[in-house]
Amino acid sequence: MYLLKRRVLQFFTMILLGMLLLVLLYSIDGLIPFLIVIAIAAPLIVGWQILFDQVQPQAKLAWLLAVLFIPFLGALAWVMFGRTPRRHRRVKRTSSEIRMFRQAIENERIETTNAISDRFPLTRTLEKLGATGADEHTSTKLLVNGEAKFEAVRDIEQATHHIHVQYYLFRTDDISSKIRDALIKKSNENVTVRFLYDGLGSQEIGEDFIEPLRESRVHVEAFDPVVHPLLVFNANFRNHQKLIVIDGKIAYTGGLNVGDEYLGKEEKLGFWRDTHLRVEGPLVRELQRLFIENWLYAGIEDDKETWDLFANEEHLPEYFIDEPKDLNGATQLLVTSPGKDVTIRDGLMQLMMEAKESIWITTPYLIPPPELLALLEVAGKSGIDVRIVVPGKGDEWFSFHATEYYFEQLLKRNVRIYKYNRHFIHAKTVLIDGKLALVGTANLDFRSMYLNHEMTIAQFETSSVQELHDAFLKDFDESILIDWSILRKKTNGKRFVEAFCHIFSPLL
Repeated sequence: MYLLKRRVLQFFTMILLGMLLLVLLYSIDGLIPFLIVIAIAAPLIVGWQILFDQVQPQAKLAWLLAVLFIPFLGALAWVMFGRTPRRHRRVKRTSSEIRMFRQAIENERIETTNAISDRFPLTRTLEKLGATGADEHTSTKLLVNGEAKFEAVRDIEQATHHIHVQYYLFRTDDISSKIRDALIKKSNENVTVRFLYDGLGSQEIGEDFIEPLRESRVHVEAFDPVVHPLLVFNANFRNHQKLIVIDGKIAYTGGLNVGDEYLGKEEKLGFWRDTHLRVEGPLVRELQRLFIENWLYAGIEDDKETWDLFANEEHLPEYFIDEPKDLNGATQLLVTSPGKDVTIRDGLMQLMMEAKESIWITTPYLIPPPELLALLEVAGKSGIDVRIVVPGKGDEWFSFHATEYYFEQLLKRNVRIYKYNRHFIHAKTVLIDGKLALVGTANLDFRSMYLNHEMTIAQFETSSVQELHDAFLKDFDESILIDWSILRKKTNGKRFVEAFCHIFSPLL
């Protein structure tokens, strides 16, 4: 969410530079007719691009109106906020690598057996929507809050072959340095370490932080690196996934990035509530595949590591391990890739439509696309126990007030809203009918559903589903239930702020 703050700063910086440029150009004789032509042509070109862009009709109409009524500012805003990035050269070079990699590991992919689909019919439905196959021999353990997660990832100390690390946000503070130093230690012990970070989310990482990694032969890549935050003309298509894979046997994913704030050390937010997942068994192969595809995309420009390093006859057994665990319900992976698919959105909608008793959700940003909002309203109105836990204190002004805009609309449909009373909750979890759980990186907002690379793990009656159920009950007890008496106390000023922030919902 802090990206929006940077985009606003960038927006006004560009306006200032544009005005200075216009003053300079107007001072030169003979350029006024040229500037008039540009002022007319630029909005027309931008409008044409918007018309054929692959976005929702509501967003398309809003951008067209902005360009029509405020041509210069509207066109500039679209270039910075709304433009769909084109990466034809990179995509072309990457696609052949990933295609060969996928062909090589085809036999390592998980398939949903008839026994699993007979017991859990929705696994087959999710697979048709783009999820991986479902596995019944994957072990999962719920990790609640930063202390449990960062204590658990000490598994990296036991690595013998490789460690793959991927994060959207990786700080340079105390806990970040400790994990970096642990990776350096393992690399010096001849364990292959690959470190992948999002170029914008982790843009505070500098050479001072990375150099010790490189000196210790740790492979480091940035996913779509940026020169400077103010020079980024699109915050979309970022990789919001969080993933660690150790020796192809153990994996971690969920809501937690790496930073001291995830341990509750950030003074503004205080206590930080979050949820992560430890995974062992066959599903780790799918998580490994996801990391390697991201790695190939990020590093393809210099061709240092190609598909055969991971998946030829010699190396494939080292990266794709077959170690089934005890029977444990069913588990499968859902991944959303912007511009390609909306698997997480489609899967979430399907699961909510199948709910019979309850839909419980935790999300730091309750800014749902219209179709998900409609499903929540229908479920609540039809008598299903719909509960949503949101932060009691927000990490960003815009997103916090945009979230509260939806309270009244949802309460009218019998949806119960809980504000977490211990300040900030960052967990991205869903529990349906107490039997089916989603734990991952995707928020309930436009950006996660359409604009980011995201991942979530669906679990059907696994051991950690009960752990998540217990965590929800604790979160409800530690939250304030929003009712009409609270909403009636809103001032007109507060309502105006919420409505204003709601306008920016597709950007949040």
